[in-house]
Amino acid sequence: MTADSPAVRLSPAECTCFRVRSAARRVTQIYSRHLAPTGLRISQFSLLGYVISRGPVSITELSDLLATDRTTLTRNLRPLLTSGVIERADAGDKRRHELVATSAGRALFKRALPLWAEAEQEVRTAMGTKLTADLHGALDRSMEKLAPL
Repeated sequence: MTADSPAVRLSPAECTCFRVRSAARRVTQIYSRHLAPTGLRISQFSLLGYVISRGPVSITELSDLLATDRTTLTRNLRPLLTSGVIERADAGDKRRHELVATSAGRALFKRALPLWAEAEQEVRTAMGTKLTADLHGALDRSMEKLAPL
């Protein structure tokens, strides 16, 4: 135990991971409902947005940016690559490819953006300004303190 963390009687009912994942599922359901007309899941919307804003971007850079492993990222990118909204582009090195959004991908993102904004507003309205700000702050601080493996 450290000075910052008092002894805790551990119980699966108090599992931090379970609570974070449960909250994430609840929020994901809201975004999924709003994004349904586009066929995008919230994870795909976010990936497409990052590729558009950062592209061309390598899978390694994207996995670092999103704090996810390359295998998970590759699996999540597969539907976007298959549907042609993202494509691989040569980076001048045969061993390295970069991801870029296609014109169809940019058009899809543009169509999805107002639907995402509706979902974001629904979540913020349900939680209120203070809880939203507190949650964002707690998540940001958590990411700073939880070192990558």
